[in-house]
Amino acid sequence: MEFRKEQYYVKKEKKEKKDQQGFLHTVKSTWYILSFIWHKDGGKQYISIYYFTSILNALVWNITIIFPGLIINELTGECRMSVIITYVALMVLLPLANTGINSLLSYQREKANQRLDFSTNEYLYNHIARMDYETLESPEIQNLQERAEETLGSIVSVVDRFGNFLSALVSIVTLSAIISTLNPLIIVVIAVIIWINSRMTKHANGIAFELSKIMHKFDRIQWLYPFMLANFTNAKEMRLFDLKDYFMRLWKESKGESNKVELKMIKNSQSLRFLQGITAMIQKTLLYAYFIFNVLFRGLSVGSMTIYITTTESYASALTNVFSTYLELSRKSLNIDEMIAFFNLEPKQYMTGTKEPVFTKDSTIEFRNVWFRYPGSENYVIKDLSLKFKGSDRICIVGENGSGKTTFIKLLTRLYFPDKGEILLNGININEYDYKKYQRLFSPVFQDFITYSLSLKANIILGHEEDPKLLDEVCNKTGIIDLVRKLPKGYDTQVNKYVDESGIGLSGGEGQRVAISRALYHGGEIYLLDEPTAALDPNIEYEIYSQFNSMIQDKCAVLITHRLSAVQLADKVAVFQDGHIVGYGTHKELYAQGGLYTEMFDKQSEFYVKAANEEKEN
Repeated sequence: MEFRKEQYYVKKEKKEKKDQQGFLHTVKSTWYILSFIWHKDGGKQYISIYYFTSILNALVWNITIIFPGLIINELTGECRMSVIITYVALMVLLPLANTGINSLLSYQREKANQRLDFSTNEYLYNHIARMDYETLESPEIQNLQERAEETLGSIVSVVDRFGNFLSALVSIVTLSAIISTLNPLIIVVIAVIIWINSRMTKHANGIAFELSKIMHKFDRIQWLYPFMLANFTNAKEMRLFDLKDYFMRLWKESKGESNKVELKMIKNSQSLRFLQGITAMIQKTLLYAYFIFNVLFRGLSVGSMTIYITTTESYASALTNVFSTYLELSRKSLNIDEMIAFFNLEPKQYMTGTKEPVFTKDSTIEFRNVWFRYPGSENYVIKDLSLKFKGSDRICIVGENGSGKTTFIKLLTRLYFPDKGEILLNGININEYDYKKYQRLFSPVFQDFITYSLSLKANIILGHEEDPKLLDEVCNKTGIIDLVRKLPKGYDTQVNKYVDESGIGLSGGEGQRVAISRALYHGGEIYLLDEPTAALDPNIEYEIYSQFNSMIQDKCAVLITHRLSAVQLADKVAVFQDGHIVGYGTHKELYAQGGLYTEMFDKQSEFYVKAANEEKEN
């Protein structure tokens, strides 16, 4: 059965979807977030406490705002002391009781928030760690990931905003009843003005969202250039190549463009604020004129006018809160869409086979007519490539830069799907095997290997079960034990100074030996070396390869190198050129055939001989 990339990756539709902020879309997005949080640890407690206190705060506030007017009416009317004392007591004690309840519940809410923050981040990191390498490598996906992380980091604000929404609804219901006793048309006037504000706000939010997407791209660049200028790793080349002015110019150009976008965002925000100021002035003028008219010509008491003024202002504030909360949730829904899209990027490799891979010296791996091109590219990097080797073979892959050597390893280890053709293990397509179990067959050492800001021991073990005897054995074989014995803390010495100032920086050779120790400790069935010693002196490189060769007896190994001195360690050599294999055999066979391999070998030999002669002469 042939597995192809298109079986797992849905192609993007050409027509772009217009961002929507409609009512149903907003409700759907808000419900998604509330449901998402509800099912996370701490989510139920956080939502329950927040919404209870929000509604309670609204009720207490709406009750207490009428007491000043009632007190004024009582003072200018019958002046009953018992009634005045009751009003004052209720006006003072209700907020106090409400504050006490809020204080008791706020601690529990914060505990729930901490658990919620932990569980949502755990969900995010698990998703990223499971994503296919091919997906994660895309700059577009990386940008989407960053925006999804920002949205996830603020999802509690959706709960908070919806809590404000509920609180405002409670206020609207209770305050409407009071205002209606004077004139229901007041409610209509306020609603119309706020509706006009909401339409302007919605339009401004749409503009702000589009500008924020542009600004986010500039933010990445704004971080990149200063990092290049300030990062100590770049300090030598920055000075020797006189790169300061170059990177400063790039930063200034980018900063200039981002400043233009930022000014557009400010202008959009200020225009909205000015228009809202005008509508607020119109609303307040109409209401105060109406209330004064009722006091002067209709006998409305001053205390009652105070109640109505306070109530209408609170009603307007509550209604504004409803609209603004809805618009905020509507705007947020666009970010939520991006977050949903990110979490919907399923790890396709995990969704493939379930078979148990078995690899012995009699096993075979075969590339059969494999074609591959990177996402977004029209050019094939691997072209109709066929290669077969056994579990006891040591294969050396050579070729010029860009010939497809590293891509071959990425396909072999299932970091990518082939576009056409198939890769077989023991006659079975590798995608029919369980993904994680299949990848455990490999022990890789890459050219761009990582040294982590962990202890030296942790850098080698990397989460596997600790076996002191195996650790010593591996480090003895690679020669890194000499470094361990020199260090006061031995294996517990921190690598890099990011966490611990007493940490050590590893030299190129030491780093290579740590990486090889890691591969040996991991102990897979197939060892992969993708030019891991490219930055080292040829003599040291050959020494490391020779040591490694003796360490992995009876194991399969695939070695990628551009230095042909290492080919003598391999059983077979595969010569790559422009995505094809143009030669396959032993060193002796390939050299005798002539062609690209012979040309490459002779050039390197001539270079080394010339260098050696010059060294003797000096």
